[in-house]
Amino acid sequence: MRRSIISSLFTAFAGQALWARLTAAKSVYAHYMVGTVTEGSGHAELDIDQALAMGIDAFALNVGNPTADWTLSTISQLFNHASTNGFKLFFSLDLLQEPDITAFNSLLSNYLGHRSYLRYGAANYPLVSTYSVGPNGPDYFSNWKANDFANEIYFVPNADQSQGYNDPDSWFSAWDQAVQGVLGWETAWPTPGSTPTNVSSSQDSSVLNAAHAWAKTYMAPLSSLQFKDSCGGNYYRVGESNLPQRMTQLLDLAPDFVEILTWNDAGESHYIGNIWPEGVGSDALAYSNNQDWPHSAWRPIIQSFIAAYKGGQDASAMAPTSGAQAIGAMWYRDIPKGAACGGNQKPDNWPSAVDAVNYAVVVAPGNTGITIRVTSGGTVIRTITGNYGLNYGSATGLNTGAQKLEVLSGSTVILTANSARDVNSDDPACIFNYQVAGLK
Repeated sequence: MRRSIISSLFTAFAGQALWARLTAAKSVYAHYMVGTVTEGSGHAELDIDQALAMGIDAFALNVGNPTADWTLSTISQLFNHASTNGFKLFFSLDLLQEPDITAFNSLLSNYLGHRSYLRYGAANYPLVSTYSVGPNGPDYFSNWKANDFANEIYFVPNADQSQGYNDPDSWFSAWDQAVQGVLGWETAWPTPGSTPTNVSSSQDSSVLNAAHAWAKTYMAPLSSLQFKDSCGGNYYRVGESNLPQRMTQLLDLAPDFVEILTWNDAGESHYIGNIWPEGVGSDALAYSNNQDWPHSAWRPIIQSFIAAYKGGQDASAMAPTSGAQAIGAMWYRDIPKGAACGGNQKPDNWPSAVDAVNYAVVVAPGNTGITIRVTSGGTVIRTITGNYGLNYGSATGLNTGAQKLEVLSGSTVILTANSARDVNSDDPACIFNYQVAGLK
């Protein structure tokens, strides 16, 4: 009996130690919309190379049509290139588009054993995620995993629209046998509405605590904004200073994983990577494209966040990974929220927007006497002292004309971000996507 008790205690302590090791290893992924990517174009390869350079560990491949030729071609290109550089990939099954999870079985069977497929957990099983759980409950997924994959999947669905999710402890009790973790989605942005609202991490904290109590993991979302004017949707969800504010929250929260929403979702405007025109409809390309609406200047800031997150640091410890004195960007809409939009329909939730030049500047340690200055339409609308780490804000008082962000050392301007597109008083297109300009 004594030996049995000691053995049980050893097993329990070993399990706790393994759990601690697993949850201590932080990883960052980016949601990747699988669309048409022309084979031989180098587009899939460039996406992976750029993400890897930022410190992103894997793409979560959003698949809604698992048997289409273009789906299979793009996935093949991505896996072929990932196998050359250690980058990882995993599937995020779009159950909002295809609610029958067995429709993905053939695709999963073909790739779960690939050396570039992401694995996680004590048993080192392939990680599978979802976008939505559709109309399905826990028994549906438990049976699918057991019957079709012998339970050899580390399952982390996005279930924040499922019944009972607002009571995380009860939810994990019901879903205990179905999941190994959960992906948040809606907490990446403030709740939609008609007034300006800050993003909150209170729901993330509740889910994270409940997940750990049930020996599960939590994948927290990080995003910039939502603006959609295609596929029957026309809405805005607060961007403003959402991205850097969310960074500070996640660095304090220290979830098991972070998923960036997204690498390339043109339709909802929260891309940080490339928008390849061969895979995007003309309606979305009208307001989300790399030529007119580039978002790449956010990437150095996110790279600094990733380094701090993996190092267990807070936002004050964020630093340029390039060795520069500072890095950063500004972003703004090129029309005020009160624009008439030529009489065309404005997006839902437009009153929640703020007319501002938003900015984030990361200052390297040891750089004193730094000043951050924001100019809108030729008028200085904000001047603040730049401290080590992440500095961010929304400088209200957006004026028509050119926009500018400057970083000064003493009285000398050392870095500037200039607008590529002026703010105008009106535009019939009524685009609420952001112009993003990086410091140079």
